[in-house]
Amino acid sequence: MFDGFKAVQVLTTAARAVSKLSFCDLEDSYLAVNGQLQPSPGRGGTTQDQEVGRLLCRDGELPHSGPGWRYALFTFGPEGRLNGCLVLSARNAPGPQQLKQLRALAGTATTVLAKNTLEHPGTKAVQMPHPEDRRKDTDERLVSLSATIQQLQARAAIQNALDRTLTAELGPSASRESLLADVLSDVTGHPICIEDAFGHIRATAGIGPGRPYARPGPGARSRTAQLWLASGYPVHEPRRLVALVLPGGDVLGAICMLETDRPMTSDDVFALEYARRILHVELAHRRNLAQVELRLGRDLVDELVAGMDETAAVSRAEALGYDLTSPQHVVAVQWQAVAADDSVPVALRKALWELHTAALVSRRPDMTVAVAAGEPVGAVLFPVLARLLHSETGAVGIGGPCRDVAQLPRSFAEALRALHIRANSIEPHGVTRFDQLGIYRILDTTGGEPDLAGYVDEWLGTLLRNDGSRGSDLVHTLAQYLDHGGNYDSTAESLTIHRSTLRYRLKSIRQITGFDLADPEIRLNLHVATRAWRIRPDYLIRK
Repeated sequence: MFDGFKAVQVLTTAARAVSKLSFCDLEDSYLAVNGQLQPSPGRGGTTQDQEVGRLLCRDGELPHSGPGWRYALFTFGPEGRLNGCLVLSARNAPGPQQLKQLRALAGTATTVLAKNTLEHPGTKAVQMPHPEDRRKDTDERLVSLSATIQQLQARAAIQNALDRTLTAELGPSASRESLLADVLSDVTGHPICIEDAFGHIRATAGIGPGRPYARPGPGARSRTAQLWLASGYPVHEPRRLVALVLPGGDVLGAICMLETDRPMTSDDVFALEYARRILHVELAHRRNLAQVELRLGRDLVDELVAGMDETAAVSRAEALGYDLTSPQHVVAVQWQAVAADDSVPVALRKALWELHTAALVSRRPDMTVAVAAGEPVGAVLFPVLARLLHSETGAVGIGGPCRDVAQLPRSFAEALRALHIRANSIEPHGVTRFDQLGIYRILDTTGGEPDLAGYVDEWLGTLLRNDGSRGSDLVHTLAQYLDHGGNYDSTAESLTIHRSTLRYRLKSIRQITGFDLADPEIRLNLHVATRAWRIRPDYLIRK
């Protein structure tokens, strides 16, 4: 304790001496405890702490985000033991003589304890305090030093508890995140949520069933990331404190400490930040593994469209920064007169990005394939691709939407059928969506059996479900009307109803389906659909 007290005295003496200088100001100080520099009690960690540590106890300038000068001045005892560090600032950098004067003050601070005064060229004499003041100052320093030691011991215990989560054996149903959440909740007494890169909660501790707060949207997460990067501290959001795993600007995950009646202490914040570092190690490791897998040729897109386990797919996609838990669809692209390199994959990725559609893109020998998020993109994709590739000699096929990973092979098959139909049509260059193929869905059989049920559901599904719920017979009325070439008299006679009743039913059909019965293309598709429905009505109705 005596050595610690002496270090405090040396640092205090040096600080008072430096404060008398006119060309710089004392900005901050660090006390050496067991050879380690500790910031002032009650102050949280800052980037400055790391900057001072990088100097390795050698005086030197510190980085500064604005104009001016910042400098770290280290003080040592007679035996060469580190006592502390003073952080100085000035509007302009001092000259060589002034720097020499600073170092001299730091080197002779120990002498002041024996001589009572410090005389130095260009400075005023530093008077030692009154004995009574010195005794009070000593008591205060001892109390502060004792509190610092206790805090260091408490934080060492927190570190040890959290460090064990990196090497602990996991059960068959446990995860590293759930173990980390449990330990962090134990050491802080606060409920904990661990999120993935997209705001989905992956692990909780101290929380009942149900999500305790709304999932943050992309805008909210971006704002949190900006605040985190600007301050370096956990960000306070409604009902929680959030620490992000944000290497290189990409959010990999987050740890949220929820508010309770018990206020959060500086030790709680320290534990949250330390747990974030451990999560950083775990998530960065997973991302590196996924990137290695891709470099070895295991292309995630090819595995997804071929069919793979959903849990493994979501985990690998998450490690790549992609969310597979939202609706997806497959896009297949072929382009002529383009060099056989990565031009098309790069252009497709950029085009989807311009259309605000996240995607995973893979290059194949004969085409480029993408798994894209959200509802299927439409004709707007083609002009963007053509602009990026400086060519309009391409075809794009888009599969239907998927609710889960297991449906991606189906969407891929639909994209291939749509691409084939587009490439072999009168206008081979452009975009074709499978769900907009109309009668071609049953005329084209390159993908296997015709999708008759899907075709009937597309054109008659709304009307069939209306008949089922209301007990009406509008589909039969429509079939008779189309079979009689749209003739009102013969249709009404075959249905044994009045002409005005037929007109009312046809009006209802237009309102329910939204179809224009005067459009030849629509009438053709409806006529084919009603014929297919008559053959197998029960099989073709989709609930």
